[in-house]
Amino acid sequence: MSTRKLRAIYKQLTDSIDQSKDKALFEVKELKEDLNELQRYLSGRKKTTDLQPDDILRSAYEISSRLREMDERRAVLAGLECVAAESEALEYLGSRGARLLTRPAGWHFQTSTERFLLHENDPVEAAAQLRKLLAAGKRLKRPAKKKNSA
Repeated sequence: MSTRKLRAIYKQLTDSIDQSKDKALFEVKELKEDLNELQRYLSGRKKTTDLQPDDILRSAYEISSRLREMDERRAVLAGLECVAAESEALEYLGSRGARLLTRPAGWHFQTSTERFLLHENDPVEAAAQLRKLLAAGKRLKRPAKKKNSA
């Protein structure tokens, strides 16, 4: 799957989580108003009320439904992030020449002088170790020679 599609799915999931959160907050405010009105009515400060008991139940149900939707979408989003990180790591390892070998088991990276065992199973950890390894081996550029103005 292309990164453009993954970004679109990620954005759609985060937007739907935000919408569910906004709707749940609205229902919480409505429920709070209904409960305040019910409290005033039951304590005797308000003589009559047009509050329906089903409104309280409906608000509570809507809040629980929205929270359940948010949790499901967050779980999908976390799974999507894991898959994206793993596919990026596999692509990075492949582009740098690392291989998954069976003896000794794990991701291996070989240079002209030595061989490194990066990680056994996790390609994300192996890619992180390879990045550190390659970053440590990079040489700094030589400073430009100063011209003698003699």
